[in-house]
Amino acid sequence: RVFLTAALDTTIYGISLALHAFATHPAQWQHLTDDPALVRSAFDEVLRFTAPSPFIARTTTCEVEIGGTRLGADEKVVLFVAAANRDPRRWEKPDEFDIRRKATGHMAFGTGVHGCVGQMIARLEAEVVFNALVRRVRGFELDGVPVPRPTNWLRGFASLPLKVSRDDRAL
Repeated sequence: RVFLTAALDTTIYGISLALHAFATHPAQWQHLTDDPALVRSAFDEVLRFTAPSPFIARTTTCEVEIGGTRLGADEKVVLFVAAANRDPRRWEKPDEFDIRRKATGHMAFGTGVHGCVGQMIARLEAEVVFNALVRRVRGFELDGVPVPRPTNWLRGFASLPLKVSRDDRAL
């Protein structure tokens, strides 16, 4: 139950954010169709570029110092995953979407004891979807204005109108 419910929205949003990224960066989709072996790393780049969960909150368990700031026990801390994934000290050209980038180390799934327990299932689901699409789809175009879904802590779409061009080589 935990695997099914905990990551359902984030995986759906992650796949839709990938579709949006490929629709708005068609050259990246072309790179993927030219080299389908990039599917797994492409999804990691999507998550680095536009994480479905752009921030997470934690509560300190004891007094701690972070970056020269002291925090007491039981204090709330918000971690901006999206900002970490665009940190120029970590990523070269962080605001560019490039599926050939080695995006391992992004923070979309958390890390350590707080790492997403379902991240391998999410990756597998995305891999299955995009391995199927890369063999059948020449490209994506926005076919209207995407409508964001307002939520407290997730990023995704209520509606993502796309025009999908079939790859006739797949026939």
